[in-house]
Amino acid sequence: MDKKDYYELLGVGREALIDDIKKAYRGLVLKYHPDRNPGNKEAEEKFKEVTEAYEVLSDPEKRKIYDQYGHAGFGPQGFDWTEDFSRVRTDFSDIFGDIFSNFFSSEGFNVRGVGGKDRGGRQGGSDLEYRISVSLKEVAVGVEKQVHISRFDGCPVCESTGSKTKKGKTVCSACQGRGQVVRNQGFFSIAQPCPKCKGQGEIVTDPCSNCRGTGRVRNNMHRIAVKIPAGIESGTSLRLRGEGDAAPNGGPRGDLYITVFVEKDKRFERRNSDIICEVPVTVVQAVLGAEIEVPTLTGKVKMRIPAGAQNNSMLRLRNLGLPRTTGYGKGDLFVKVALIVPSRLTRQEKVLYQQIADLEKPENSPEIKKFREEI
Repeated sequence: MDKKDYYELLGVGREALIDDIKKAYRGLVLKYHPDRNPGNKEAEEKFKEVTEAYEVLSDPEKRKIYDQYGHAGFGPQGFDWTEDFSRVRTDFSDIFGDIFSNFFSSEGFNVRGVGGKDRGGRQGGSDLEYRISVSLKEVAVGVEKQVHISRFDGCPVCESTGSKTKKGKTVCSACQGRGQVVRNQGFFSIAQPCPKCKGQGEIVTDPCSNCRGTGRVRNNMHRIAVKIPAGIESGTSLRLRGEGDAAPNGGPRGDLYITVFVEKDKRFERRNSDIICEVPVTVVQAVLGAEIEVPTLTGKVKMRIPAGAQNNSMLRLRNLGLPRTTGYGKGDLFVKVALIVPSRLTRQEKVLYQQIADLEKPENSPEIKKFREEI
């Protein structure tokens, strides 16, 4: 079967910039990644196709060859996806580094991607993501949240070695302990993780019965305290190093990313570090001025409504907003005047308003004069 056009697979034009290619690939990975489509072979094949397309189009030299020779520029075999798909997540870890860092789940918890390697070349555990919601009032002062995550921890039986005796490992005969094999792809030689030892360089000869030789077990109720800093913006991710998945066979742990979403408040509107609160004011208070009580994110304060306050006017209370994320000071609280016109009047109120109406001379009002001139 003829291979599909790489540009068509990613949904970009032939003049697309690298940022456009990354953006398109990111969206397709989110849609077709195996973690989001467990057991879906069609999605798995689609993921392989778009990953192959990205591998070529994101590399200037490979892209140049593809633009000139098409698929023929990479030899008759093209890319080899015949091995167990579980290694695909590590084949192009450098490519996925910037892609998986932008994963967001529609639920509370998500696997973000494969971790890096330590100095010994061992593959690290996956980074994890947990989504958490906080109220605007919690953002005003900062808060500590307890979260429960599901992650892989080191096997306590074999002490993360994967071996029943903790010593039952031999050098992989396929890669001679290097953890990688080299495959020729047309003009290129591509180093890939060894399919036999999964990039570890060693093979467990007496697998631990508790972890089946992987060196790790699932912990569904790991609890961790997360400090949410005051003033945090919605959508911000906090990185907790070493709190992600344990790696198979003793590699470095991945990281945990706590993505914070700030809930909308029915009373306050947020604009960066400033807060807007709409406060009802009577006609008499607006005309004569008055001292009123207004809410803040941390309690109530009194403020003076100036005489002649207009509807929708903004009155500022300094340093009563949210802490700035730079660490310097706070934003302001803006009180928006919501003029309340009474819909029903008592007999006495009606008499008093009529007296005011008799005293009023609309023709002397600057606003009314201007309006009449414009019409």
